[in-house]
Amino acid sequence: MTQECILCGCQDSQPVFVENGIAIVKCSYCDHVYSSYQQDEHYEGYWDDPEEEFDLKWWDEAHRDIYDDFISRFIAGKKGQILDVGCGLGFFVKRISETNPNWKAIGYEISEKAVQFAKEKNNLKNVHSGVVQASKIDPNSLDIITLWDVIEHIPKPHSLLQYLNSILKPGGILFMQTPNFPFQLWKARLKVLIKGMKPGVHYLEAKDHVNNYKMKTLAELGSQCGYYQPKYYILKPIMSVAGSKSKLGLYAKVLYYYLSKWVFQLSFGHWNISNTLFVTMVKK
Repeated sequence: MTQECILCGCQDSQPVFVENGIAIVKCSYCDHVYSSYQQDEHYEGYWDDPEEEFDLKWWDEAHRDIYDDFISRFIAGKKGQILDVGCGLGFFVKRISETNPNWKAIGYEISEKAVQFAKEKNNLKNVHSGVVQASKIDPNSLDIITLWDVIEHIPKPHSLLQYLNSILKPGGILFMQTPNFPFQLWKARLKVLIKGMKPGVHYLEAKDHVNNYKMKTLAELGSQCGYYQPKYYILKPIMSVAGSKSKLGLYAKVLYYYLSKWVFQLSFGHWNISNTLFVTMVKK
């Protein structure tokens, strides 16, 4: 079945990478990149593997610096209500609740297993399971909504972002974090060039990351859903390297963070070589 680009509706595309038989393609009209894999709209399997234990060092300790960076920019010294969509185990909601009691932090997560952890282990009462569109949150009531590594998992994100727009206050902020696809593609091609294509390796997460964004296409998605003034940032990195315990790898990651931040500032925000996009948009 021919897929349509979610941004422009064009059905013409060209492959840019093939991950173990799954093509990742670029729209010939607007340059949006997406996976040819047909994922469920509300996929629950990310947290629900019964054989997998949660890596708390990764999800808690390694994320504290990046969460604190966000808090210092957008939360500290203010008060309001913030919703974290796809809150996982609840560590971001917990961090805000512990450090900024003037804020009411709410989490929504589709995985019941993750929500159970958030409630029982993190003692969070404001984390809920289910699809956020069914939350019945009051319209125009939230100051900030965050999506940490969520938007790339959503096959058709317009309805989600439009609903979130309806529950933000006028002038409220939508924050999204997602992989920076141009960098991720370069990294994947380099790995294949050096080591060859290895079965089972998730170079670009073709089954999970069904939509892949760069600054231009992420801003366009926001514009189509009622947001404007996209502003990109370089936040601190996650203080761990996935799949590795090497301190050398972590030092390299931190060094690259400072390099990408310097390039971003020097180019007045035009050159983003970070491995991750961080963006805020304002409700129109």
